[in-house]
Amino acid sequence: MAPERLRLSQQVARGERVLVVFAGVGMEALQIAARTEAKKVLAIERNDVAAECLRRARRMLERNKTATCPGGGKGAAERLSIMEGDALDILPTLEDSSFDRIIAPRPKEGTLDGDTGTGDAGKQFLLAMLPLLKLKGEVHWYDFAADHELPNCDRTRHTAQDVCQSLGMEMEVIHVAKVGSVAKRQFRVCMDFRITRGRKNSKK
Repeated sequence: MAPERLRLSQQVARGERVLVVFAGVGMEALQIAARTEAKKVLAIERNDVAAECLRRARRMLERNKTATCPGGGKGAAERLSIMEGDALDILPTLEDSSFDRIIAPRPKEGTLDGDTGTGDAGKQFLLAMLPLLKLKGEVHWYDFAADHELPNCDRTRHTAQDVCQSLGMEMEVIHVAKVGSVAKRQFRVCMDFRITRGRKNSKK
Protein backbone atom coordinates (compact mmCIF):
# COMPACT_ATOMS: atom_id res chain seq x y z
CA MET A 1 0.00 0.00 0.00
CA ALA A 2 3.00 2.33 0.20
CA PRO A 3 2.76 3.39 -3.48
CA GLU A 4 -0.97 3.93 -3.01
CA ARG A 5 -0.41 6.18 0.01
CA LEU A 6 2.11 8.18 -1.98
CA ARG A 7 -0.42 8.52 -4.80
CA LEU A 8 -3.02 9.81 -2.35
CA SER A 9 -0.62 12.37 -0.92
CA GLN A 10 0.17 13.65 -4.39
CA GLN A 11 -3.54 14.35 -4.99
CA VAL A 12 -3.88 16.69 -1.99
CA ALA A 13 -3.73 20.38 -2.88
CA ARG A 14 -2.69 23.30 -0.68
CA GLY A 15 -5.35 24.32 1.83
CA GLU A 16 -7.49 21.20 1.53
CA ARG A 17 -9.47 19.79 4.43
CA VAL A 18 -9.07 16.02 4.34
CA LEU A 19 -11.15 13.39 6.14
CA VAL A 20 -9.75 9.89 6.62
CA VAL A 21 -12.37 7.36 7.70
CA PHE A 22 -11.35 3.88 8.96
CA ALA A 23 -7.96 5.42 9.67
CA GLY A 24 -6.49 2.41 11.47
CA VAL A 25 -3.06 3.27 12.87
CA GLY A 26 -3.10 6.32 10.62
CA MET A 27 -0.71 5.57 7.78
CA GLU A 28 -2.68 7.63 5.25
CA ALA A 29 -3.52 10.43 7.67
CA LEU A 30 0.04 10.73 8.96
CA GLN A 31 1.57 10.80 5.49
CA ILE A 32 -0.86 13.45 4.26
CA ALA A 33 -0.26 15.59 7.35
CA ALA A 34 3.52 15.28 6.99
CA ARG A 35 3.93 15.50 3.21
CA THR A 36 1.27 17.94 1.99
CA GLU A 37 0.04 21.46 2.58
CA ALA A 38 -3.40 20.33 3.70
CA LYS A 39 -5.07 22.78 6.06
CA LYS A 40 -6.58 20.05 8.22
CA VAL A 41 -6.55 16.25 8.38
CA LEU A 42 -9.21 14.52 10.48
CA ALA A 43 -8.80 10.80 11.17
CA ILE A 44 -11.64 8.62 12.48
CA GLU A 45 -10.95 5.18 13.95
CA ARG A 46 -13.19 2.88 16.01
CA ASN A 47 -10.61 0.44 17.37
CA ASP A 48 -9.18 1.78 20.61
CA VAL A 49 -5.79 0.10 20.19
CA ALA A 50 -5.34 1.44 16.67
CA ALA A 51 -6.50 4.90 17.78
CA GLU A 52 -3.93 4.91 20.59
CA CYS A 53 -1.20 3.90 18.11
CA LEU A 54 -2.26 6.83 15.95
CA ARG A 55 -2.11 9.24 18.89
CA ARG A 56 1.40 8.01 19.74
CA ALA A 57 2.43 8.40 16.10
CA ARG A 58 1.17 11.98 16.16
CA ARG A 59 3.32 12.71 19.21
CA MET A 60 6.32 11.25 17.39
CA LEU A 61 5.46 13.28 14.29
CA GLU A 62 5.58 16.45 16.37
CA ARG A 63 9.28 15.77 17.02
CA ASN A 64 10.03 14.74 13.42
CA LYS A 65 12.45 17.17 11.78
CA THR A 66 12.22 15.58 8.32
CA ALA A 67 8.53 16.36 7.63
CA THR A 68 8.34 18.33 4.39
CA CYS A 69 5.12 20.23 5.11
CA PRO A 70 4.94 23.83 6.35
CA GLY A 71 5.90 24.00 10.01
CA GLY A 72 7.68 20.65 9.88
CA GLY A 73 6.64 17.85 12.21
CA LYS A 74 5.12 20.19 14.76
CA GLY A 75 2.96 21.86 12.13
CA ALA A 76 1.88 18.48 10.76
CA ALA A 77 0.90 17.24 14.21
CA GLU A 78 -1.14 20.39 14.86
CA ARG A 79 -3.09 19.93 11.63
CA LEU A 80 -3.89 16.28 12.40
CA SER A 81 -6.97 15.64 14.55
CA ILE A 82 -8.13 12.23 15.77
CA MET A 83 -11.64 11.12 16.69
CA GLU A 84 -12.12 7.69 18.25
CA GLY A 85 -15.45 5.99 17.72
CA ASP A 86 -17.78 4.42 15.19
CA ALA A 87 -17.77 6.33 11.92
CA LEU A 88 -21.55 6.05 11.67
CA ASP A 89 -21.86 7.83 15.02
CA ILE A 90 -19.24 10.51 14.33
CA LEU A 91 -19.93 11.44 10.70
CA PRO A 92 -23.41 12.89 11.35
CA THR A 93 -21.91 15.26 13.93
CA LEU A 94 -19.61 16.89 11.36
CA GLU A 95 -20.53 19.93 9.30
CA ASP A 96 -21.95 19.34 5.84
CA SER A 97 -19.86 20.46 2.86
CA SER A 98 -16.78 20.96 5.04
CA PHE A 99 -14.21 18.66 3.40
CA ASP A 100 -12.41 18.79 0.07
CA ARG A 101 -11.34 15.15 0.09
CA ILE A 102 -12.40 11.93 1.82
CA ILE A 103 -10.25 8.83 2.02
CA ALA A 104 -12.13 5.69 3.05
CA PRO A 105 -10.07 2.48 3.15
CA ARG A 106 -12.92 0.51 4.69
CA PRO A 107 -12.23 -2.94 6.14
CA LYS A 108 -13.58 -6.09 4.52
CA GLU A 109 -16.72 -7.39 6.17
CA GLY A 110 -16.11 -11.10 5.57
CA THR A 111 -18.76 -12.83 3.49
CA LEU A 112 -20.80 -9.61 3.38
CA ASP A 113 -18.34 -8.09 0.91
CA GLY A 114 -17.20 -8.87 -2.60
CA ASP A 115 -18.96 -10.06 -5.74
CA THR A 116 -20.95 -12.74 -3.87
CA GLY A 117 -21.44 -10.74 -0.68
CA THR A 118 -24.80 -10.28 0.99
CA GLY A 119 -24.05 -6.90 2.60
CA ASP A 120 -24.76 -3.37 1.39
CA ALA A 121 -21.27 -2.86 -0.09
CA GLY A 122 -20.62 0.06 2.23
CA LYS A 123 -23.65 2.13 1.21
CA GLN A 124 -24.39 3.14 4.80
CA PHE A 125 -20.93 4.70 5.05
CA LEU A 126 -21.25 6.52 1.73
CA LEU A 127 -24.62 7.90 2.80
CA ALA A 128 -23.02 9.34 5.92
CA MET A 129 -19.84 10.61 4.24
CA LEU A 130 -20.92 12.22 0.98
CA PRO A 131 -22.91 15.11 2.51
CA LEU A 132 -19.64 16.22 4.15
CA LEU A 133 -18.00 16.88 0.77
CA LYS A 134 -17.82 20.28 -0.87
CA LEU A 135 -18.91 20.61 -4.47
CA LYS A 136 -16.07 19.28 -6.66
CA GLY A 137 -14.76 17.39 -3.63
CA GLU A 138 -13.18 13.99 -4.25
CA VAL A 139 -13.55 10.58 -2.61
CA HIS A 140 -11.03 7.75 -2.58
CA TRP A 141 -13.37 4.83 -1.95
CA TYR A 142 -11.90 1.38 -1.29
CA ASP A 143 -13.93 -1.69 -2.16
CA PHE A 144 -13.43 -5.38 -2.88
CA ALA A 145 -13.72 -6.97 -6.30
CA ALA A 146 -13.25 -10.36 -7.91
CA ASP A 147 -10.92 -10.83 -10.84
CA HIS A 148 -13.80 -11.00 -13.32
CA GLU A 149 -14.95 -7.52 -12.23
CA LEU A 150 -11.66 -5.88 -13.17
CA PRO A 151 -10.78 -3.42 -14.55
CA ASN A 152 -14.08 -1.50 -14.70
CA CYS A 153 -15.45 -2.54 -11.28
CA ASP A 154 -19.00 -1.78 -12.39
CA ARG A 155 -20.53 -2.99 -9.10
CA THR A 156 -18.41 -0.51 -7.17
CA ARG A 157 -19.35 2.27 -9.58
CA HIS A 158 -23.05 1.51 -9.32
CA THR A 159 -22.94 1.46 -5.52
CA ALA A 160 -21.52 4.99 -5.39
CA GLN A 161 -23.80 6.24 -8.15
CA ASP A 162 -26.89 4.86 -6.41
CA VAL A 163 -25.97 6.61 -3.16
CA CYS A 164 -25.27 9.89 -4.95
CA GLN A 165 -28.61 9.70 -6.72
CA SER A 166 -30.44 9.04 -3.45
CA LEU A 167 -28.81 12.17 -2.01
CA GLY A 168 -29.61 14.32 -5.03
CA MET A 169 -25.95 14.47 -6.04
CA GLU A 170 -24.04 13.65 -9.22
CA MET A 171 -20.54 12.22 -9.57
CA GLU A 172 -17.89 11.39 -12.12
CA VAL A 173 -15.35 8.58 -11.82
CA ILE A 174 -11.76 9.74 -12.11
CA HIS A 175 -9.75 6.59 -11.50
CA VAL A 176 -10.30 2.91 -10.71
CA ALA A 177 -7.44 0.55 -9.95
CA LYS A 178 -6.48 -2.63 -8.15
CA VAL A 179 -4.36 -1.77 -5.11
CA GLY A 180 -3.89 -5.11 -3.36
CA SER A 181 -4.93 -8.74 -2.99
CA VAL A 182 -7.11 -10.00 -0.13
CA ALA A 183 -7.62 -13.64 -1.20
CA LYS A 184 -7.36 -15.88 -4.22
CA ARG A 185 -8.89 -14.00 -7.17
CA GLN A 186 -10.18 -11.33 -4.76
CA PHE A 187 -8.73 -7.82 -4.77
CA ARG A 188 -8.86 -4.52 -2.95
CA VAL A 189 -9.66 -1.73 -5.38
CA CYS A 190 -9.77 2.05 -5.13
CA MET A 191 -12.24 4.18 -7.01
CA ASP A 192 -11.63 7.93 -7.04
CA PHE A 193 -14.69 9.99 -7.86
CA ARG A 194 -15.64 13.66 -7.81
CA ILE A 195 -18.92 15.27 -6.81
CA THR A 196 -20.08 17.31 -9.81
CA ARG A 197 -23.43 18.38 -8.42
CA GLY A 198 -24.17 18.74 -4.74
CA ARG A 199 -27.43 18.84 -2.86
CA LYS A 200 -29.39 22.07 -3.13
CA ASN A 201 -28.42 23.12 0.40
CA SER A 202 -24.73 22.31 -0.05
CA LYS A 203 -22.07 25.01 0.07
CA LYS A 204 -20.28 25.89 -3.16
